[in-house]
Amino acid sequence: MIAQTSRQAYREIKPFLSGKRKMIYELFLQHENGATRQEIARWYHQKECGVCGRVNELLHEGYLKVVGTKKDAITGHSAEILKAVERVA
Repeated sequence: MIAQTSRQAYREIKPFLSGKRKMIYELFLQHENGATRQEIARWYHQKECGVCGRVNELLHEGYLKVVGTKKDAITGHSAEILKAVERVA
């Protein structure tokens, strides 16, 4: 059995930006004017549900911010424009 203090220490040193989160964040960094979740999924051939989940985590932690909305060209629905926030380690 793993002690609670060990779990807490692991969470404190484990980097937040790793794996899929890091990949999605880096995709948004490439678009200085921002992009929608749907655009990132389409342009980079990702599943939309995978992009949306990581985007929500990145928004919550302050790695992405909402800078506006626009009508999606394919669905016609309103979509948030997201932009990467440059962060210092």
